[in-house]
Amino acid sequence: MPSMFTRLSRTGPRLDDERGVALAVAIFAVVIIGMLVAGTFYASLLEQRTGENTLYAQQAFEAAESGMADALSNWDQSVYGAFPVDTPQALTAVTAGRTQYTPIITRLNSTLFLVSARGEQVDAGGRVLARRMLGTLARLTPTNVDVQAAVTSKGNVKVGGNATVDGNDHNPSGWTGCDAPGAPKAGVRTDGTVQIIGGGTTLGSPPTNQGDATVVDSLFTNPFNELKAMLNINLTSESNNGMAPSATGTPLRCNKTLMLNWGEPWNPGTVAQCHGYFPIIYRNGNLKVQNGRGQGILLIEGDFEVRGNFEFTGLIIATGLLKANGTGNKITGGVLAQNADLDDVALIGNPVVNYSKCAISRALSASAAVKPLTDRSWVQLYN
Repeated sequence: MPSMFTRLSRTGPRLDDERGVALAVAIFAVVIIGMLVAGTFYASLLEQRTGENTLYAQQAFEAAESGMADALSNWDQSVYGAFPVDTPQALTAVTAGRTQYTPIITRLNSTLFLVSARGEQVDAGGRVLARRMLGTLARLTPTNVDVQAAVTSKGNVKVGGNATVDGNDHNPSGWTGCDAPGAPKAGVRTDGTVQIIGGGTTLGSPPTNQGDATVVDSLFTNPFNELKAMLNINLTSESNNGMAPSATGTPLRCNKTLMLNWGEPWNPGTVAQCHGYFPIIYRNGNLKVQNGRGQGILLIEGDFEVRGNFEFTGLIIATGLLKANGTGNKITGGVLAQNADLDDVALIGNPVVNYSKCAISRALSASAAVKPLTDRSWVQLYN
């Protein structure tokens, strides 16, 4: 028969039995390893997405920078200068692959603009992945021209017939946005003499400024050369007539491709689309004009002769003589004639030359270079 010891050993509990612990440890290890793998995967995924988002943000940032540079390098003052004040105007969006930018122009006053751009990075479906917006303040820097009279000449000046040279400030007829007329200028300013013949008239304060030693060559050549570098129209013919504004397209826009489209000075005018077009017109050689109208800046590297029924609003600079004869000639703004051959500047017939600060300012602003303010090139914007 079995012993008591044998029975107790078979029926009593075994205190050192570890069966099942290995399974628990294995499951725990699997869980821990799974958590480590999941954590590593999540961290890697997060790092990847953070890197992608950083890349998208940088691409959007660079797109916004490109948008600002595009707006500044392709500045169209005839368009942007007509924008309402403090009203952002979005320009046409530009897309390159999955990156796009939209320049935005806000006119703050006549010379100061906020140039901003919205850059975006999108996915294949067009969903925006990142957006950045940058802006910079930019100011127009017009060419400095010393206009202190309706007509400025180096050499003697003759005013005859029924010609009128008026240094009082005149705002062009029908123009809006001009300041009140300012202090009067001289009618004629010259380092030589002014001869009044017949019914010729000079007005202003003073009517004539003769023997002015400050009328030197650089007064003409410096602005002439600076403006010449920005010319819009290069006239190839000495004689030109029939200058008139023109519009084309649907909707109508000013046709700036025509050599004889010198803008629309009349307001109300027949071609309203060209009211903001102030071209710089250059002629290398003598220039004769008649039967037309225009506005802007006229540069003549030679003599300038007005033969009849010609109206121009803005600034005229000639390196040679100024001659005006016939009827229906009217210049509103200012004329500078360097008179390089030292012959007499002659205004005969019934031409009218009226000084206009507004006309000169508009013409110079239209051709002005736009430059970011130097304090800071750009700032990030939030919307």
